[in-house]
Amino acid sequence: MAHIDLRELTADDRDAAFAAVRDSASSWPRATIENREAFDAWVAEDRVAARAVVADGAIVGVAATLDVDDDREILLAVTPDAVEGVATEALRLLTVLEPERPLYACLAADDDPSHAVLAGLGFVEDSRDGDDIVYVLPPTLE
Repeated sequence: MAHIDLRELTADDRDAAFAAVRDSASSWPRATIENREAFDAWVAEDRVAARAVVADGAIVGVAATLDVDDDREILLAVTPDAVEGVATEALRLLTVLEPERPLYACLAADDDPSHAVLAGLGFVEDSRDGDDIVYVLPPTLE
């Protein structure tokens, strides 16, 4: 498997990061990115903490946390040609970096691969919102 890392998303990363979001099969019910300008504006929002997903030195996606209705939510987009396991490892790293719990994720109901990744990381279904499913990673007992 490739070496996967998350790093702060820099201005130099944004072309590759936007391409990953545009080309990803994932949909983001909580964020609509129609073009590069919208992506740059979204990344610049105070409520968004975006990171580059890096596999063996190449940017292959974007992992982000953001505030949605007083809750902390995660988003991920990975290019379709990324090696297997990148999405799972990127989300695992993101949950380690984001200490706030509960932590939420919202997915399209038909995004089966993403549902499996979240379940594997301990997320459970919380609610349904139209055609989307909201997952939660609950607090753990110490």
